[in-house]
Amino acid sequence: MPGRKPLSETELTRVYAALERGSLRDQALVTLGLHTGYRITELLSLNVGDVWDGREVRPQLKVNRARMKGGRGARRTSISSRSIPLNGTAVQALRRFLFSRYGSGPAQPTDPLFSSRFHGKRLTRWGANDIVHRVLIEAGIDDCGDLGTHTLRKTFCRKIYEKTGRDIQVTRAAMGHRHCSTTQLYLHVDEEQIRAAVLALSDSTKTSDSLFSVAR
Repeated sequence: MPGRKPLSETELTRVYAALERGSLRDQALVTLGLHTGYRITELLSLNVGDVWDGREVRPQLKVNRARMKGGRGARRTSISSRSIPLNGTAVQALRRFLFSRYGSGPAQPTDPLFSSRFHGKRLTRWGANDIVHRVLIEAGIDDCGDLGTHTLRKTFCRKIYEKTGRDIQVTRAAMGHRHCSTTQLYLHVDEEQIRAAVLALSDSTKTSDSLFSVAR
């Protein structure tokens, strides 16, 4: 979805504040999207047993090839399963959600991880999109036309890229992309970033400018 854009740091802070006022299910869904980079359809395909070992949240989340984008079509032989570690923020969100859902009783591993509160069936993509839009509106983010469930994945991409010192290869692997060119499409660059980079050249070239003036 080329029109979707990642969240800025300021927007992320507001989103987390809005999540604290919402349901634990919504917190877990949005947090997992922001901290794993999985597509929304992949997150919605998860069962409780994929994240819970019977006693605790699993340290690693794996989505099998059949659940991945293109994993069942003609390109399925070129699609691989994707695993990613769950960091402390994701683990905490899942733990709170599952404890509130099952209490002291046993969790059912075959239950959908994210289900509708109305009919109990697996949450649909449209239902998830409504959740994300509601969170964004509550966070005071107005341009929701350019924001949706894929915004979570794009935000994850940007964060990984920045945390790795702009290592495109590591970012590509974290995203599960085959080619860096695909990953680059996710790295949204706005006019303010371009402006800041160009203005920063002034400081870095002061010495060389003075040398040039002497040479002339």
